[in-house]
Amino acid sequence: MNNNNKRSSIRKPVDLDVDVYRFDEHLGRTRTRDISLDGAFIKSCSTELCSNDMLELHIHLHDDERDPLRLKATVVRSSDTGVGVQFDYGDMEYRRLLNIISTYAADGNKLKIPGFWYVNSSVN
Repeated sequence: MNNNNKRSSIRKPVDLDVDVYRFDEHLGRTRTRDISLDGAFIKSCSTELCSNDMLELHIHLHDDERDPLRLKATVVRSSDTGVGVQFDYGDMEYRRLLNIISTYAADGNKLKIPGFWYVNSSVN
């Protein structure tokens, strides 16, 4: 499936730590290049990833975070610099992802005021 030209939400350049897992195997920690409600571009990690690989991503918003955002994702494209992934998530993950995206300006810099959809991890 090629969704490169069919994105339904705008990508924002956001540089976040992300731990990449495949079948409970930790493939390493890398960084996001950009993120949207649909997916993200993950910079190359130590393991080569191919289209349709199923992953679990643990996205860290800050260094001391105990509860990273965990998202299932499928690799939809790959290049020498990394992979594009498409997210598969539930309502709570959607709200946390929306909060991440809404707190970053279009240029990737964090805004001073969180977005309207801010939800902390204590909300069900």
